[in-house]
Amino acid sequence: MRRLKEAVRPYYLRWLYFPLRPGQRPHAFRACWQYPFEKLRSPESLTDHEKRWSVLLTGQPVLLFYPMTDWHTRIQRTQHLVRAFARQGFRCIYVNPHLGREFETTPLFDPDHRLSHIEKNIFELHIRLPREPVFHDRLLTREEEALVYSVVQQILPAGAPVIQMLSFPLWLDVARRFREEAGFPIVYDCHDLLSGFANIGREIISAEQELLRQADLVLFSAQGLLNQYGAGLKRAILVRNAVDAGLFRHERPEDHRPQNAMVCATVGYVGALDSWFDIEAVREAALAYPKCRFVLAGHIEYKPIRKLAALRNVEFLGETPYHCVPELLAGFQVALIPFHITPLTLMTNPIKMYEYFSCGLPVVTTPLPEAQSMGDLVYLASTPTDFARQVGHALAEEDPGRRMRRRDIALLESWDARARDISDEFQSLGQQAGQAARYRVNPQED
Repeated sequence: MRRLKEAVRPYYLRWLYFPLRPGQRPHAFRACWQYPFEKLRSPESLTDHEKRWSVLLTGQPVLLFYPMTDWHTRIQRTQHLVRAFARQGFRCIYVNPHLGREFETTPLFDPDHRLSHIEKNIFELHIRLPREPVFHDRLLTREEEALVYSVVQQILPAGAPVIQMLSFPLWLDVARRFREEAGFPIVYDCHDLLSGFANIGREIISAEQELLRQADLVLFSAQGLLNQYGAGLKRAILVRNAVDAGLFRHERPEDHRPQNAMVCATVGYVGALDSWFDIEAVREAALAYPKCRFVLAGHIEYKPIRKLAALRNVEFLGETPYHCVPELLAGFQVALIPFHITPLTLMTNPIKMYEYFSCGLPVVTTPLPEAQSMGDLVYLASTPTDFARQVGHALAEEDPGRRMRRRDIALLESWDARARDISDEFQSLGQQAGQAARYRVNPQED
């Protein structure tokens, strides 16, 4: 049944479903084509222009990213790391995980794969699989793995030193074949508890154990993940999330505080609005401070959250482009991380915490382990009633020194620093393969 459904899906979606319901076509399926791209053909048929693109990938080590998320849906950890590595001079290739569903046409009429140039040193590879599987539903078949391998192999510069960065077990067998045949090391960036997501297929979750065993290096984004999975691995390090503080405004938030923050302040949240979002905590706070605006920016993944719209002082802004987040945060007086305590959130190191800190904002959060490590720079609340009370304390905060400490942390905890820490580890990976010098980057050659 699955095979039949997948065989029909490419044509059903493009010839019936999306034409009848154009609003249901994901934004990411449109956004990915705003960048210049070339269709991939056999090397002997490449034009001079296409050969120029291949030159862009030479001269520096290549980082091949196999992600868990689409580049164009929401900027998350993997995209931040890609950009930081690109600034270091690495050539970064990001494989689009939709594996064909993002194309406007069916494979019948447009069978070519595509390579896009997103930003300096960043390329996106679009691979068409005939059945266009939903990438988080199941593992790839042997035939699909072989196709992905052949397309990736086609675009890699001859003799290029390559490191494979996996964020999802789906890609393991492709990466393992490259290691066996070309010596490319495997790095697994374990940044979430996969079993905490309801929409990830069981066979993918089960495959993570094999990926952990096979990886030459495992990065963990939170101490809880390292504690749970780190024992017995070849090499494991803690690489927490971070922020590009330069993107955020540096005005002193206290200079923009309303005279009566309890009456006219803006309390806000930016991020996914999913099942782990604590609706009751926000409801209690909004009821306790009816004169304050409670702004929720993000795509609603969990429908019960919409009930908060019944409160007159709660506003939903929808998905906010990342480049607009700094301006949005500049208007907040208090920021929120209202997460239920679940196995997933216990393993979470929220990127938004660093982004809030970059603006010096008081942060009210449920007691996530990674948030608790910030001490008095956050306001912890275990119940909805406590959450509302702590929002009040955050609104009353008048300590400029505390705000400065938050901004200082954000400046230190940068994505560029994270990329440098990881790239230092690449030298040991090269030594394992007997070719350490191949993974050194000379920025002057960029």
